[in-house]
Amino acid sequence: MLFRQQAEGRMRTVYINGKFMAQPVTGVQRVAGHLVQALDALLPAQPARWVLLCPPGGFEPPPLRTIQVRRLGPPGLPLHLWEQWLLPRAARSGLLLNLAGAAPYFGSRQICLLHDAAVFDHPEAYTRAFVLWYRMLFRRLAQRAVKLLTVSAFARSRLVARLHLDAARIGVVPNGCDHFSGVVADNGVLTRLGLVGKHYVLAVASANPTKNLTALVAAYAALPPDASRRLVIAGGRNARVFAGSAATDPPGVVRSGTLPDPELKALYEHATALVFPSLYEGFGLPPLEAMACGCPVAVAEVASLPEVCGDAALYFDPHSVPAITAALQRLFGDGALRERLRERGLARAARYRWEDAATLLQAEVRATGAGT
Repeated sequence: MLFRQQAEGRMRTVYINGKFMAQPVTGVQRVAGHLVQALDALLPAQPARWVLLCPPGGFEPPPLRTIQVRRLGPPGLPLHLWEQWLLPRAARSGLLLNLAGAAPYFGSRQICLLHDAAVFDHPEAYTRAFVLWYRMLFRRLAQRAVKLLTVSAFARSRLVARLHLDAARIGVVPNGCDHFSGVVADNGVLTRLGLVGKHYVLAVASANPTKNLTALVAAYAALPPDASRRLVIAGGRNARVFAGSAATDPPGVVRSGTLPDPELKALYEHATALVFPSLYEGFGLPPLEAMACGCPVAVAEVASLPEVCGDAALYFDPHSVPAITAALQRLFGDGALRERLRERGLARAARYRWEDAATLLQAEVRATGAGT
């Protein structure tokens, strides 16, 4: 009897996959980090039943009130090996919560947040090894995970179709976008990038080909010449994907690389608009970030973006360079349109809070009997 009670107590512990704490910060790592912080704020102060398991080294986690942080394993261990070998062993007595897309293939009790079905829908955007691994992993998780989660109704529909699942097997936990509320904008970035006194549209995206930045640059190049205009592209850059692109950028294109949040917030606040031409998104966080900062938004009318942005964005066909150019012309030339988009965007962004996302996530975990 005593052994059974102890085992049941251990099974209620939730172990969080902290691999994202040792990775470069892109969209899924950002989401995982904000979810952990929001969860921690929701949890009652008690003996920790939530443990964030992290690789040695990596980033220092933010101060957490209730969630315990535990470093696991020797320094220098490859992250993939850490996640596939050490992590499931450390979490075997409880429930493992994976928030950044990846998960242990042989994990026994897991909840997994899959952000999209891009490895099935757009395999051309990834290496062959990446596609083969994640397709195999997602199929395994579809069979063995305690629960699957995703970030939008669109992403759920694609995962249901690709993994041949009942939609009830996949819960939806939308992202929040209120994380910039406590960030102080660093306006020095405007001087550093030569944007003082300029009117610029902003694109925030990684170098993934589905982000459609090549079409955006072509659309900007088709605008009538204007020395006061700029197109600013913020985000990581894959030299292999964009080989030679810097030399062929038209005048007025500024590539900033990845920026810290204070500089990114400043760009949002001072931009004429954010333009988001992505061909595929499971959610699409930058448009909501921009809206939360009072920046007008124009997005591609595809995938999850109409679901997320509602009536608060100007829509265009991302497959048509002339359509993107027309959207840019409207944004630069129509102040009344920008003001309408700004007002609607602020109202739309207020609907997406990390506290609400964490509440949904906590409910999914508690439905398994863990974390209580």
